[in-house]
Amino acid sequence: MLALWGAGALLGHDLSLETRVAGEAVLVTAVYGGSEPAAFCQVSIFSPGKAESEFQTGRTDARGRFAFQPDVRGTWRVVADDEMGHRATATVEWTGAGGGESAAAQPGWQKALTGAALLMGLTGMWLWWRVRERL
Repeated sequence: MLALWGAGALLGHDLSLETRVAGEAVLVTAVYGGSEPAAFCQVSIFSPGKAESEFQTGRTDARGRFAFQPDVRGTWRVVADDEMGHRATATVEWTGAGGGESAAAQPGWQKALTGAALLMGLTGMWLWWRVRERL
């Protein structure tokens, strides 16, 4: 039973990285087990085509966050190491200022659907206002 608990505890502290593009920067979040922040982990950033030398190094903050600003297009590699045996690697595709594969950009059909929903909502509010005036 103790062995099962130990295995569960080890899996619960697996280090993982989440990346997302925000404007001209890439935001990296390091977490243990999917939710606990990996505070003050060593982070190394490698630019496209230069796998042998770091573009930038640093540490995550108390919430497990780190940000960097890419300067060339391509696939960037992020490596986090908590110096206690946990290590994680992630990649992010940088397509230029203000965009990347991880960006939360809406496809055209989602924009159209959002616009149609907004128009329907405004129409419904206008019709409700007109009925309310008659009562």
